[in-house]
Amino acid sequence: MNWKRWGIIIAVLWVLWVWQQWPDGKLHVVFCDVGQGDASVIVLGTFQALVDTGASESKLTGCLSEAIPFWDREIEVVFLSHSDKDHAGVLMKLKGRYSIGRIVEKPNTKDIVRYGDLRFDILKGSELVVDKVMKGGSESNESSVVMKLIYGNFSALYTGDVDTTTELALVGKSLLTQTDVLKVSHHGSKYGSTKEFLEKIMPRLAILSVGVKNNYGHPSSDTLMRLEAVGAKVLRTDKSGTISLVTDGKELKVFTEK
Repeated sequence: MNWKRWGIIIAVLWVLWVWQQWPDGKLHVVFCDVGQGDASVIVLGTFQALVDTGASESKLTGCLSEAIPFWDREIEVVFLSHSDKDHAGVLMKLKGRYSIGRIVEKPNTKDIVRYGDLRFDILKGSELVVDKVMKGGSESNESSVVMKLIYGNFSALYTGDVDTTTELALVGKSLLTQTDVLKVSHHGSKYGSTKEFLEKIMPRLAILSVGVKNNYGHPSSDTLMRLEAVGAKVLRTDKSGTISLVTDGKELKVFTEK
């Protein structure tokens, strides 16, 4: 056996593998397939942010291992929309695997978090903006943080599990503007994604983080019709697996696992 030759081949393969994982200078926004839950990884260079954790440790860590270079064991900031298990259930176990620089879980409306050219605008903090929670809803869902990610001309809106009354309150407060990508609220529940809300933000792409054959009937056919009515392209993690967006702040490319 020619050990020298095999050594060269292994070295070349190693270099290629590392090169593939090396940051490309573009913004990567990954919506992880974590089943019935939410988790999104945001990567720009050596900076990483996580929006929610989902409830499955194995699914989250699998997504993180694909999105973050193997040598980088730090997540600079973790945003939590609210405390429900399907959004924050893996936080404690995540701390055992990664060094977390900052956890943002109860921000105030109009707070702004900046990391270089990335900006995270808190359009709604953890406080309630409605006097009464709608029937079938919960204070936990309505306390979800609504956050807009901005990078150059690109924007993505994260909505947690807010329902109809909170969406309409945000429309009434004139806090919403057009966005490129919408992380659809409450996994596509029929109690969210109102016509008025969608017409205000007019998303080009709508991401549904939802479990296969879940027990809640998510996403609702009514929600899907309302998204279609405003011209949004719909992608679902139960059908497409993990969904990855790559942008230089101008052009947007979309990749799916399936």
